[in-house]
Amino acid sequence: MALDDDIALLRRLDFFDVFENDQLRLMLFAADRRVLRPHETLFMRGEAADEGYLVQSGLIALLSDDNSVLEQARPGALIGEYALLVPSERPTIAVAREATSLIVLPRKLIQRLLTEYPDVAFALRQKLAERADRFSNALAQIAKISG
Repeated sequence: MALDDDIALLRRLDFFDVFENDQLRLMLFAADRRVLRPHETLFMRGEAADEGYLVQSGLIALLSDDNSVLEQARPGALIGEYALLVPSERPTIAVAREATSLIVLPRKLIQRLLTEYPDVAFALRQKLAERADRFSNALAQIAKISG
């Protein structure tokens, strides 16, 4: 996939829309690539999460402990957004359902970019705070309905 195509994939994601194209280009140059064969495991539940994955092509199934499908990540999906910012554990099992290409985005890379571009870090903070507020308000509405 061409670099412009990868930038376009990132651009579709809310998380990355605060970055300029040049910053995304830097990110992609420093990122790793990984190809999975069908049925190959990307990660297991409980493993340390220190990177996110952008699906370039293929299909990743996110599974529960009993192997039921919780979600499917198709091209353009970001797996592990939370892991891009803070240490955490993988909440699911991730398995390729077909040959899959991924862009691997290490937390250290994202943190370095946010350190070098504090205006981007501030904009991302605002975006994530607004998202958390919407989530909290939705939960409050559900609590009113069921309470």
